[in-house]
Amino acid sequence: MASLRTWFKAVQPRSFIASLVGVALGTSIAWRESRSFDAIGLVLTAIGVVCLHAATNMSNDSIDFRRGVDDLPPHLVSPFTGGARVLPDRAVPFEAHRRVWIGLYAAGGLIGLVLSMTRPNGWILLVLGGIGGAIGIFYTLPPFALQYHGVGEVAVAFIFGPIVVLGAYAVQVGALAWEPFLASIPLGLLVAAFLLVNEMPEHVTDPRGGKRTVPARIGLEKSLTLYEILVGSALVLLAVLAASRLISWVAGIGLIALIPLARARSVLRVHYREYPAHIPANAGTIQAVLLLGIAMTVAYLISAVGNL
Repeated sequence: MASLRTWFKAVQPRSFIASLVGVALGTSIAWRESRSFDAIGLVLTAIGVVCLHAATNMSNDSIDFRRGVDDLPPHLVSPFTGGARVLPDRAVPFEAHRRVWIGLYAAGGLIGLVLSMTRPNGWILLVLGGIGGAIGIFYTLPPFALQYHGVGEVAVAFIFGPIVVLGAYAVQVGALAWEPFLASIPLGLLVAAFLLVNEMPEHVTDPRGGKRTVPARIGLEKSLTLYEILVGSALVLLAVLAASRLISWVAGIGLIALIPLARARSVLRVHYREYPAHIPANAGTIQAVLLLGIAMTVAYLISAVGNL
């Protein structure tokens, strides 16, 4: 029987940064506007989002394993490539792994249903949760297999940007608004950039299993350009939104993400064809996601306390 540590590895907990910062951001925007805080709602939202994220990670690994996508040469194996590696390494049985991710999808769906039935205007949560859950399920599962058809970046930008942030906001206030939607876009763009930079080392191996990711379709040079467009757009958009007061001007402190992104970009420009040499670019991009999300969350808390 697989150990608890092995199962913990299987869900890829490091990736939960991308979803939890969105939950925090949406909640902080709601608190600034309403000055009310639903702690139980926040906890349930975070647990539900993590369940769906973990299920998506595991179902992705399951499909990749069956198609032979994760059969990587040793130099391509890293914390950012090849999934959790518990299936290729035979650390857990395939059927047990499959039952767990199905259970996680069910748990996430059940939590979403409870929230929709116990919060005002629960239909909003039902719609957002249904869309997010469907994208997560069909991220690699047939018949759509979004990542396999080169639209993985669009999917994660949408989920980890508007869906998660608006969902967390709606749990707290029972409504939708433009501000959390706009504030979520830079975060979604950076998550998309993180996925892109993680896919680049596998641009040759992925197509062998029918996985036609963006780097596999357009090549490494154009992927580098797209990466720069995504991170540049995220930062410029954040600056414009804050300067124009379409979001709290204090949220401009999220531009601190430029620090790890500058390092990531410089490494990637030199080593985009070399792996593991470009691992610092992967690490810098997820650090930027974390910094941007935390900084914007703190900004909204400061804005609320100081009436800014």
